[in-house]
Amino acid sequence: MRNLKFVLEYDGSRYFGFQRQKKQATIQAAFEEAASRFFNRKIKITAASGRTDTGAHAVHQVVNLKIKTFRTSDQILKGMNHFLPRDIAVRQVTEEVAGFHARYDVKDKTYEYRIWNQEVRSPLLPPDVYHFNRVLDLKAMRRAVCALTGRHDFKAFCGAQGLERGERGKRGTVRTLKKAVILKSGPFIRIRFQADGFLNHMVRNMVGTLLEVGTGKRRAGDIGKILLSGDRRHAGAAVPAKGLVLTEVRY
Repeated sequence: MRNLKFVLEYDGSRYFGFQRQKKQATIQAAFEEAASRFFNRKIKITAASGRTDTGAHAVHQVVNLKIKTFRTSDQILKGMNHFLPRDIAVRQVTEEVAGFHARYDVKDKTYEYRIWNQEVRSPLLPPDVYHFNRVLDLKAMRRAVCALTGRHDFKAFCGAQGLERGERGKRGTVRTLKKAVILKSGPFIRIRFQADGFLNHMVRNMVGTLLEVGTGKRRAGDIGKILLSGDRRHAGAAVPAKGLVLTEVRY
């Protein structure tokens, strides 16, 4: 039995997130269907590094699959990409040790939220960029994002679904945000977060709050109070999933 690790890239625009759902198109369902056709047997993945939201994207999603096969990694890479739809691609296939687990072995993940900050939208924007037409105070936003870094209880930035399931595990809603930076190139803004894990809608809720700081609706100093409150109602509204991209998973 071989333990294969797949690195996936996808445009999630037409999918209802990564995880398989009844009667809905998902990345997992598309991957398993392609794998079943390629290996000529029913295939179900062992694990994925995490679940991306409906409409969110990835350039480095990781799944692992335990299977008996004599095909080489290169043959599997080419075969899988033949059967996958055009908006999903396998970027890499490697063989891992028997105990490797795509979810439980993760050290940290990086998400990036991409914004086109200009009054007029561009018809040529790629699907992973969110158009925001109000002027932003980046200095205030950078002060605010610094307050998010470190180990905190991020309950105030957790989506309703995450709170309903209690964000299972010993950590609950506590996470360590290792890095948080805001990068700008012309009208293109990238807000990047690296953490040991993310709660349901956590990145989208943090970005929504940062945009409120940037537009003057709230102050940079409010971030600490929001974290301490543990109350989702005190944070900003979630931004759309279309600008959210999973960019790296480290083991």
